[in-house]
Amino acid sequence: MLDTGQMLDDYITFNRVSKSDLGAKIGRNGLSILNYTRSTSIRTNILWNICEVTKHNFFKDIANLLPETYTVTKPNDKTLITEKDQLIAQLQEENKVLKIQNDILLKIRG
Repeated sequence: MLDTGQMLDDYITFNRVSKSDLGAKIGRNGLSILNYTRSTSIRTNILWNICEVTKHNFFKDIANLLPETYTVTKPNDKTLITEKDQLIAQLQEENKVLKIQNDILLKIRG
């Protein structure tokens, strides 16, 4: 189960972040940050602000907890793509690079 409070607390502890300093950077006090770490959920806009000031992508941490079979929205055209589609695209790109490298090697030996 997702516990954003624990996730945030782990980050704060591991990185030795001051709750007071973090709170000040997002326009809240240290007690608010303490409350966020004690809660199992957090409002999205608050987590977004914390991501901005810490330069840490908590949303990606959350996404990594979901199964790889879930779809994602492609940022450019908002169409759904699956992990399999992403892997296929990556492999096609790698294949292009390998073909170019192979052609160069054949010309050198040539």
